Amino acid sequence: MEVVQIEKEVLDMMFERMAYLHDMIHTLFDRLRDKKPRDWLTLEETAEILNISTRQVRNLQNGGRIGFIRHGRKCCYKAEDVYAIIIKSLCLHQIS
Repeated sequence: MEVVQIEKEVLDMMFERMAYLHDMIHTLFDRLRDKKPRDWLTLEETAEILNISTRQVRNLQNGGRIGFIRHGRKCCYKAEDVYAIIIKSLCLHQIS
């Protein structure tokens, strides 16, 4: 067994970060509770779930980073792709 010493300040920052990630996961779960991976989301729903602007959703769309279909003049986004973006974002937050 290896024992590692860290300063209390660093430990407190680590706990704060874990609490932040915990809150983020619960918030995302609440937003996605009734959505299935096969469902399609509106632009506004997608922006709300990802907590980004509608313009940023369109940037994801234009960059090919999120699946979508056109329904008349509106675009709908695959919930599965939104899930993937969330998971990727959480992984990046854990690294930083």
